[in-house]
Amino acid sequence: MIGVKVTGSWNGDKVKIQGKKVVGKTSYELGLIVEGQAKLLADRKTGRMAASITTQSKDKGTFPQGKGAISSDKISKPRDDNEVLVGTPVFYAPYREFGTFKSDAHPFLRPALDLARGRKLTLLLENGKFLFADYLQ
Repeated sequence: MIGVKVTGSWNGDKVKIQGKKVVGKTSYELGLIVEGQAKLLADRKTGRMAASITTQSKDKGTFPQGKGAISSDKISKPRDDNEVLVGTPVFYAPYREFGTFKSDAHPFLRPALDLARGRKLTLLLENGKFLFADYLQ
């Protein structure tokens, strides 16, 4: 029988907590990237739709800002700690995103998400290195 001696202390619980912080931080940052891109891609006729696009996590969120912003323009909070919502409560946004039988689609949220997906791995690595620095030495 071969034995292995492990020295040091068990940090499993601390590592789990740090892992949740990495995922939560990364998710929220990705949400902010999607929000910024969506605002750039949204129609600018009145500015209301772009101004109403917000990001919401369980414990953090942005508020409607800019020309046409209305303080009641809020999206709901997600229930999961690792979930982040990006969107707009403006009633006509789905019609602009997907189009109708009378008007063409002018997507702004889906292309914004596609642009942010490329940043996901980079953000995870950066946040992981920062939050796990004590364990990586």
